[in-house]
Amino acid sequence: MVRIKEEIKQADAVTSTTFLTSINSWYKKTGIKVGVERVGNLYPNQNDKKKWGVAVTLSILDDMEKCRARVIGENGKVVMIEDEETGEEKPKMEIIEDPQEVTFFFNVRIEDKEKKEFSVNPKASCFPLFNFAFQATGDLPEDNTKGFICDIEELKSSLRGIEFVAKAKKESFSGGNSYWVLIPSVAMDDEEVY
Repeated sequence: MVRIKEEIKQADAVTSTTFLTSINSWYKKTGIKVGVERVGNLYPNQNDKKKWGVAVTLSILDDMEKCRARVIGENGKVVMIEDEETGEEKPKMEIIEDPQEVTFFFNVRIEDKEKKEFSVNPKASCFPLFNFAFQATGDLPEDNTKGFICDIEELKSSLRGIEFVAKAKKESFSGGNSYWVLIPSVAMDDEEVY
């Protein structure tokens, strides 16, 4: 009897958080050169009906000698261990060399589902990258600090093939929780322009 073999979906070892914390620890001054490899379509957020997601995969173009990563088991899933302090399950971590890519899953607020338009708030983790891309294509002023509305095709067009130096910054929500943000920059003769 012929059967279809089920493919094992491999979890990502390098996540946006492990990538950004690695930059912050070991590449704070220089950053890491990356290029946009893929931009996914909008997809609904399972936890919040007002938010949708966009996945952006970056190719890591620099040699990255150290990068934090989750350990992936033979089953393609993240290996979990018990946190000795809290007793909670958490991913087992390791330091790897030369990761090839990292995917960022950004939340956006949907404005018009039919037109696939969404808004980007200046405090959103996607704002620095999306703003940088639209500034590079001339769609937004170079000094823009305000939120904006765009559609997924405009975003894909602005991000397609763009390369930059990735840096990391920690931002905080008004409630005190913090999150890592990808900060794109262009290196010019040892000077950085943000």
